Amino acid sequence: MTKGPLIGKGSYTPPKLGGTFKGAAVGTSPAYSFAAQVSEVEIDEETGEVKVLDVWDVHDCGTVINPSLLHAQVHGALFMGMGESIWEEVKFDDKGRILNANLSEYRLPTALDMPRVHSQLVESYEPAGPWGVKEVGEGATLPTMGCFRNAIFDAMGVSVDSLPLGYEKVWRALKEKRERGNGLGVIDGPPVA
Repeated sequence: MTKGPLIGKGSYTPPKLGGTFKGAAVGTSPAYSFAAQVSEVEIDEETGEVKVLDVWDVHDCGTVINPSLLHAQVHGALFMGMGESIWEEVKFDDKGRILNANLSEYRLPTALDMPRVHSQLVESYEPAGPWGVKEVGEGATLPTMGCFRNAIFDAMGVSVDSLPLGYEKVWRALKEKRERGNGLGVIDGPPVA
């Protein structure tokens, strides 16, 4: 054929998902990815400032169709998870009004805060997904919070068990550790929703 576009058509119907619980229909992927992350952090003992230096992410997301796009998705998800883990916190007054409803008071990470990201893949094939693929969207944010919390604990021996893992919480845990004579400093907060 020498004229006109080449057109193809296809479809994929995922298998029945979810259950009867509220929100069951939200899960639109029959094949979720798996990931593991390790991070290296540097902490200023005087201020509690946490600087993430490197993150290693190893992902099993089935057949990879576009590796560059997949690594970019992991990078973006890590950025989002880093913000949720360390900086982002909505503050309310005693009447329930938001106190930091603008970007000058609601701390978000910037490109300058991004660590070096080492993204690797585990090869697999997912029979429930189209072409053997698994999702690699929001799932890439899941290990990030625990990864940073564990890196802080490993670096300083203090446990911050509520989100965000902000500088003040790390500073308070370090202070508590010093007051206990190098014992474990633990800072709890309200449960994470």
